[in-house]
Amino acid sequence: MHAEWLTVLARDAETADRAGDLTAALTTWRKAIALLPPGTRQAAVIQERMSALTAAIDGRAPRPGRVDARVKGAPVSGATGRKAGVAGAAGLVLLKSKALLLALAANGKLLVLGLLKLPTLISALLYLRFASSGGWGVGYALGVVACIYVHEMGHVAALRRYGIEASSPMFVPGFGALVRLKQYPTDAHEDARTGLAGPLWGLSASAGAVVLGALAHWSVALGVGSISARINLFNLIGVWQLDGARGLRPLSRTERLILAATGAAVGLALHQWMPLLVAVAAAFRAFAPDAAPSGDRRMLALFVGLIIALGALSSLPL
Repeated sequence: MHAEWLTVLARDAETADRAGDLTAALTTWRKAIALLPPGTRQAAVIQERMSALTAAIDGRAPRPGRVDARVKGAPVSGATGRKAGVAGAAGLVLLKSKALLLALAANGKLLVLGLLKLPTLISALLYLRFASSGGWGVGYALGVVACIYVHEMGHVAALRRYGIEASSPMFVPGFGALVRLKQYPTDAHEDARTGLAGPLWGLSASAGAVVLGALAHWSVALGVGSISARINLFNLIGVWQLDGARGLRPLSRTERLILAATGAAVGLALHQWMPLLVAVAAAFRAFAPDAAPSGDRRMLALFVGLIIALGALSSLPL
């Protein structure tokens, strides 16, 4: 039924891949796989291709079809090798700096454009009215709403990176906010990265509020940073639809136990109960049958870092 359209999508995906636009290639393959019944050979081939693209976007594997340049020719030695190494290192620093500036500009643009979505703007205003009427005060409520918005836009940025279609953030008074996925992640690694992108962006917002409060001697900003960190730390609990449940998916049994030990250590050191809940959930999930055999060390490092940093910020007085 969809043979002609699938041919067009496959051609477009390969064109984007050759051009180096891995996100566009992954987005196109998602459209293609939606047209195929699950379990078919064609769907399995596309799924494998999508997983390879996801790994390349994450930096876990080279781009599909690319050959490592280091194996193409003989090694360079002597002074020429040293000069090439210095030049290469300098070039890498410049490229990384440029990439960082471009990423900051793109993320700032994303945050501004996100507020132009009417569902997001209207629901945020309703949430702000609900929060400010609950005794928080307008300034405090506005800061919390802004931090929650940054958290949700972290999910949106990661979903866009993987070409996953999703709704704009929607605020629910008394609950928080959410982003509805219209497509499913390719694998556990992709699901974990889109899940923990929210707490990662939320950590940035929390830290920014704390720094602002410390520099300006503004207690409201310090309180906003603390409550924002607690909200993001709560989301790391690996149960239900919370971000932590998705972050645990690619971790092995040993990695989940390491995560549990981290949460317990942070909770006991800072006299907080939230990291202890993260530890209990991770320990319980360590013996679940869905523990990944190989694990994901990058995701473990990110998860551990989030627990420690958010735990430290949430220990500040409200």
